[in-house]
Amino acid sequence: MNRTIWMLSAAAVLASFSSGPAAAADPGFYVSASVGRGGEDPKSSGTNIAGPAGIVHVDPDRMTVDDGDLAWSVGLGYRINRYLAGEVEYVDFGTTRIDEHYSIGNILPIPFPPDLLVQSSSKVTGPVMSALGTFPVSDRFELFLRGGVLFAKREYSPAGNIRFARDQNFASNVWLAGGGASWSFTKRWGVRAEYQQSGALDETIMSGETKVKRVSLSALYEF
Repeated sequence: MNRTIWMLSAAAVLASFSSGPAAAADPGFYVSASVGRGGEDPKSSGTNIAGPAGIVHVDPDRMTVDDGDLAWSVGLGYRINRYLAGEVEYVDFGTTRIDEHYSIGNILPIPFPPDLLVQSSSKVTGPVMSALGTFPVSDRFELFLRGGVLFAKREYSPAGNIRFARDQNFASNVWLAGGGASWSFTKRWGVRAEYQQSGALDETIMSGETKVKRVSLSALYEF
């Protein structure tokens, strides 16, 4: 993912130096749409196993996370001036698949398997309200930083043959920060490369806390 960020940023920088001058950005509304890769940094809340000594809480020995899923967004923004803008955006961070590996041979009697695999998937979506501080490098090219709030909805779904929980939906409001570069190739059209990272979504009885992230490439149109 880090390699993708650098490639997108480098492409935008090269494009800015190879282009002629353009008018400075004027105040006004704009719309955006993006595609990219999203994922999560999940933690485990463990699981409960019923054994001869009663209910025992067990934490996984290790977790395997597959988070290379498609992420997308659509947004509406207003540029206040060359250095400040506000945006409202709806973001889908994609689906993350999680495998939790447990060793329970000393808890349950034989012939129960000594190792247990608990599988699940997690999907985070929701609106984002944020402010952007922009730093013009040239008439066409600028760097920016984002700060705002993600009103997240998390869909947690057990998978595999062994299921200890039902599908659940959880809500969390967390900070979201990002940064990147944008290039205007005409007065109204532009492209943007960005990386975003959120704060920790709350832990629940079904799942541990998680953080979302994404790298994206957006198209922008200014009215």
